[in-house]
Amino acid sequence: MKKSAGFFMTVLSAAAAAVGAAAYFLNCRTNYFVNLGVNPVVMGCAIAAILCQVVYLVATRKGHALWSDVLAVLPPVLLMAAAITLAGARVNGIAAIMTFENNAQNMADLTSAIVGIAACLAAAVAGIIAAFFDTVKE
Repeated sequence: MKKSAGFFMTVLSAAAAAVGAAAYFLNCRTNYFVNLGVNPVVMGCAIAAILCQVVYLVATRKGHALWSDVLAVLPPVLLMAAAITLAGARVNGIAAIMTFENNAQNMADLTSAIVGIAACLAAAVAGIIAAFFDTVKE
């Protein structure tokens, strides 16, 4: 079996989700955002999306099961939930840093938050595109 565009887009989506989760985890350890802690919804949705994508790739290589169609659609939903929750948790900090507390350290702390949000959104878009394609050519 040859890999198709859906396979590569799913791998790209999983990689972007991993980058987003890692950036968010690092952001939770920065001086500015450490008091907010790690939001279990953001991490849970990102990790669940990555796991669903891995299971989807394995399931479609072994044959097409009806339940694997759900695994093609679920990761983008989870990633959008993670991105929205992350943006909602960071919006006040982003506004404060951009207006009143703009210094080099706070901008560095803000960068990982923006990378996390952008990576989750990119992963969701890649997952949506991947859902339209098969993962293997027959």
